Amino acid sequence: MSTRDDPVGMPSTCRWTADRPDSCPAESAADERAESAATAIVLPIRPRTTSVDAAPLFCLAGEAVLAWNYVDLVAHLDPRVPIYGLQAGSEPRTIGEYATRYLAEIRRIAPHGPYQLLGWSAGGFVAHEVAVRLRAAGEHVSVVLLATDPAAPTPAPLSADRFAALLGADIDTPAFEARADAGTKTPTATAAAINAALAGTIDLTGSDLDRIAEVSTAAAGMVTGHRPSWLPGDLTVCVAGRALDGTDRLDPVATVRNWRPYVEGAITGFVLDATPDELTAPDVLPEIARILASTGRY
Repeated sequence: MSTRDDPVGMPSTCRWTADRPDSCPAESAADERAESAATAIVLPIRPRTTSVDAAPLFCLAGEAVLAWNYVDLVAHLDPRVPIYGLQAGSEPRTIGEYATRYLAEIRRIAPHGPYQLLGWSAGGFVAHEVAVRLRAAGEHVSVVLLATDPAAPTPAPLSADRFAALLGADIDTPAFEARADAGTKTPTATAAAINAALAGTIDLTGSDLDRIAEVSTAAAGMVTGHRPSWLPGDLTVCVAGRALDGTDRLDPVATVRNWRPYVEGAITGFVLDATPDELTAPDVLPEIARILASTGRY
C-alpha cells in the first residue's frame, strides 16, 4: 500500500475542550506539509469510503514512531472497518500534547463517533488520554492498549534493530550485509532493508531513520512522570506474557491491577504468548483483531 498520493499535513494549533469537541480545525499548517506521506502523522491504511463505514480504528504507534506494523490488520478485521495509523511527530513532548494533535486528526476524519482506539506502549497512554476526552464529549469509544502499564518503567526508545524488527525487516542476513557498507549496519542500509520488507510500499532514507530515532527517544521520554487521567467506562489491555528477552514474566496480569486506579468501569485483560515487541507482529495480529472485534461493537 502506498501513501504517496495521500499526503496528510499536521493540524494547526488548537485548544481542544470537552464542551467544544470540534474546536480543533481540520486545516493544516502550510509549513508542515513537507514531510513524506510515509511518515506523516496520519497513515491511511484502509480509508473510509461509502462501503467502509463502520466505527473507524485509529492505531497509535508510540515510540515505534511509524504505524506500518498495523497494516496487516486489514486481512483480519471486518472489511467495513476503516483503519488509520497515527504516527509520532517531532513537535509534541507530552502525552497531553500528542492527544490534542491526534484528536484533531480523528475529528477531521470522523467528526463523530463511535471510535476504536488501539495503542502500543507509549501510544497506549496517548490512546487512553484521547479516549478520556472523547468520552467526556459524550462519544462512544472502545480502547485497547498493548504493552502499556502505568507502573512499568519508562519504555526504552527503539534501536535501529528493534525498529526494523517491528516493521518485519530482518537485518541479520547476508542479503542485508551485502547492502551495507563494509558489512556495517548503516542507517541507509537499514532503511533499504525496511523498504524491501514492506515490498516497496514505503521509501525511507537513512536521514529518515536518524529523525525517527530522535522522535522515538522523545516519545518514550514523555511517559516519565505521566499520571493517566480518570477514564469513564471500560478499558481493555493486552499484556505480553514474555519479556523482551523471551523469558516468562512473573506476573503478567499485574498490568490490569495497575490500571485500576485510573478506570471507572471494567478492565478486561488478555495475556498473549508474545514479547512486548511481538504484540504487533503478523502472527499475533489475528488475535489482536479478535480482541478488537469483541470490544468495538456498536
